[in-house]
Amino acid sequence: MTAPITERDIKWATSLPELEPGPISVEPYVSPEFYQKEKRSVFKKAWLEVARVDEIPEVGDFLVSKMECWDSEIILVRGKDKKIRGFHNICPHRGMKVSRCQESGGPFGDPDVYQKGHGHVFVCPFHGWTYNLDGSLRPIVGEEYMPEGFDRSENGLPEIGVDVWNGFIFVNYQKEPEQSLREFIDPLAQDLDDFPFENFNHIARYSARCKSNWKAFIDAFQEAYHAVFLHGRSIPDCGSTPEYGVPNSVRVYGPHHSISMWANPAHQPTPAETIAWKYGVSFTPGAMNDMGGLNPSGDDNWWFDINVFFPNFFVDVGPGWYFTYNFRPVSENETVWIMNIYQKDAATPSEKIAQEHTKVILRDIVYEDLSTLEEAQQMLESGVLTHLNVTNDMEVAVRHQHATVMEWVNRDEPS
Repeated sequence: MTAPITERDIKWATSLPELEPGPISVEPYVSPEFYQKEKRSVFKKAWLEVARVDEIPEVGDFLVSKMECWDSEIILVRGKDKKIRGFHNICPHRGMKVSRCQESGGPFGDPDVYQKGHGHVFVCPFHGWTYNLDGSLRPIVGEEYMPEGFDRSENGLPEIGVDVWNGFIFVNYQKEPEQSLREFIDPLAQDLDDFPFENFNHIARYSARCKSNWKAFIDAFQEAYHAVFLHGRSIPDCGSTPEYGVPNSVRVYGPHHSISMWANPAHQPTPAETIAWKYGVSFTPGAMNDMGGLNPSGDDNWWFDINVFFPNFFVDVGPGWYFTYNFRPVSENETVWIMNIYQKDAATPSEKIAQEHTKVILRDIVYEDLSTLEEAQQMLESGVLTHLNVTNDMEVAVRHQHATVMEWVNRDEPS
């Protein structure tokens, strides 16, 4: 037996639900039938984060996002009353898309990231049916020929549930969900409520479409066991310090979980890190601060927090930055991944240099993460393995995610 990685004990800051200790089945990662169950029992029931309010700040601003897990597209729009509403991108007349996504790429050069626009109304390009920003149908040409009983007030754009938390826009397939957004995301959201999201600005976006199951994709980003081997080039300290693989503390809140990562107190910064931390902040281990919403368990040698909102949204927060991940399932073996990075506006050229260091180091780290996904999916689909041997503590987030998906899928199965 090898020597222990660390003498530290993981702090279990909340009670941990009973998780099956044995191997995890491969089937949910490869089965088309299981993915259909997930679409019905998970993605059409949970609140899903899509964008931030500052993406559509003015009346008439809208965005269109694909929602493959709903077999749909949605429109989010800021109405004349400043309220953000959401609709399926479908005309109730003959089913045409009311707003067309440009496959050549949106404002970020990637058609998989939502498209943005501005207007006073939505006009269906097929027959010209026109909708107000609140989704209501305007008078139509030829209305006198509609069947008896046709009521314009009942034929607006099909509405979805929309709510906002700390500037993040969440949507729900159900117009009137069983749970409010706050009921769904608390108490994990409470841990983050004091974080000053409103003081941060968007500095970078990375995205990719990978031939990987959405859960396998998420699993690669919610444990640090892999960092010791995979990130030794981007963060050299990781390769020589296996203790990075053991988190400081873990919190489980219903379907959601949060993990605080350990920072090596003997970390030796690279020359680039030294410059970044001299003039600002960066992603790599550095100075602590007392910013609200960080380090909820009061850990020593704390680096950053990984906050996972079930089923597919991450908010990772650190001292002077935060970033988000969205994992948008396309099929049982394909996922669209979007990463957004936020820092405070750089007030000086020196702070801009520190900001660029964050962008570049995170880019290199996630490229290393992405490099494993498609080959792993190929082999999972080979049929060679029926189960995966996952650690209990270092990969507890993987086990919890798997258990939660199984719980949601099975509760909708006939008894």
